[in-house]
Amino acid sequence: MIDVVNAVRAVKGLSGISDEDAFDIVPTVRTACAEIYGRLKDRENSDDLRVMNVCIYLSYYRILLHKMLTGELSERFKVGDINITQSPSLLLEKAAEMHDSALLSAAELLTDTDFIFVSVGSGKDSDNSETG
Repeated sequence: MIDVVNAVRAVKGLSGISDEDAFDIVPTVRTACAEIYGRLKDRENSDDLRVMNVCIYLSYYRILLHKMLTGELSERFKVGDINITQSPSLLLEKAAEMHDSALLSAAELLTDTDFIFVSVGSGKDSDNSETG
């Protein structure tokens, strides 16, 4: 099983969430870990660092998306005497890039359920019967 506690710690570090607020992200991280665990080709790969990274960055992306949609993601914040301005959409875009990169690196360990390819017939409709 994927180590949810370590994933929470990593997401907490990425997002700058306080210790008190870390409990709020546990369901999101647990869901991401379960989703990725379900996509593993071999359950023995659940402790692979590439798999952990996919869980971390998927969780981080979903947390940022939630904060952006609820207005909790502020554009300005202060660190000491320095005021910092950030674009929430740029932050979300970078989180998506990190997730995509992690997903690509773990692709050989995961089943691909994102696309379904359907064979197209030869043009003859086998369900149509000609009546004479």
